[in-house]
Amino acid sequence: MIDHSGAVHRHGFVEDHVEWTLEPDKLAENPIHAVRCKTGAKSRLVDCSQCGALRVGGEACRHCGFKPTPPAKFIPTVDADLALTTRNGQAERFLVEAERNEWHGMLTSIASERGYRSGWIAHKFREKFGIWPRHNNAVPLSPSKEVRAWVRSRQIAYAKALEKSGARHHDRKI
Repeated sequence: MIDHSGAVHRHGFVEDHVEWTLEPDKLAENPIHAVRCKTGAKSRLVDCSQCGALRVGGEACRHCGFKPTPPAKFIPTVDADLALTTRNGQAERFLVEAERNEWHGMLTSIASERGYRSGWIAHKFREKFGIWPRHNNAVPLSPSKEVRAWVRSRQIAYAKALEKSGARHHDRKI
């Protein structure tokens, strides 16, 4: 139903039950519409965005059946490492620790290959994980392609930063 005069806003829908009276001092009442007017936001009358008919907000349109979906809600996230999470929301720490220990060992191996000091290992570990390593005695492990590629990307970023700043650094094989 399309209402150009606003009568539905004032009196309610034609389908609403009206309590009629024959007493001259009382008016006919539409209890459904009275409740609709009092509750306000959720049950207000609105135009259907699909067909233009009036509908009750939050309900499907009586004319075309369209019911809008509520807007998407923001879901807060945390920027962290992926990890198996238990039902209570706690991340399984051993998976993250195992990965960190593995990376520490692979960084140690790269440092010994290239003759870097132990400080390089700690700084690269912090750059990757955001924390300092817990110990300095990691067991060297054979570096994976992923770790080698990551170290190479950090060296390239470092070289570009030096180039951009105009500073010269002694020639170093990347």
